[in-house]
Amino acid sequence: MSRAKRSSKRQPVYLRAMQMIDPRTGAVVSALVPASGTDQQVIRERGVTIGNVLRADLTQPRNQQFHRLAHAIGGLCAEHIDAFEGLGQHDALKKLQRESGVECDISTIDIPGGGALEYRQPRSMAFDSMDQGQFFQLVSALCGYIARAYWPSCTAEEVEAMADAMVREAT
Repeated sequence: MSRAKRSSKRQPVYLRAMQMIDPRTGAVVSALVPASGTDQQVIRERGVTIGNVLRADLTQPRNQQFHRLAHAIGGLCAEHIDAFEGLGQHDALKKLQRESGVECDISTIDIPGGGALEYRQPRSMAFDSMDQGQFFQLVSALCGYIARAYWPSCTAEEVEAMADAMVREAT
């Protein structure tokens, strides 16, 4: 990723939902407040002041333990499936995405005299690109794909259990 592209992406701000008393009405209301001092500083640096109306796409942050499990699935493939030999955990996950088509943008390229070629571009699994629900569905679908394509004697749940054992062993 180029430095310009990386720096153009804004740091997400984490907010905590709280009940507060509206000073104008005295009513108890729900409010989103900065989750940490760092988040408060980012908001201040962006020039947000009391009374501003903001546009936001709110997502819940992902579960870190489940994120580790997903990468352990990539490691499981890299260690035990010849087609993934030499790949790191993340690269193995991307290969699984491409092969399965799960969470991929799919394009068709017409090759003159050769027909159509399908290209699968895996979507980002980054914390700020995919919420917990989407990530859970991705991981479940990849476990199912591994069971069908590489280990037909296993179920998706057994693939996930093997990866979970790797996570527990590493901690």
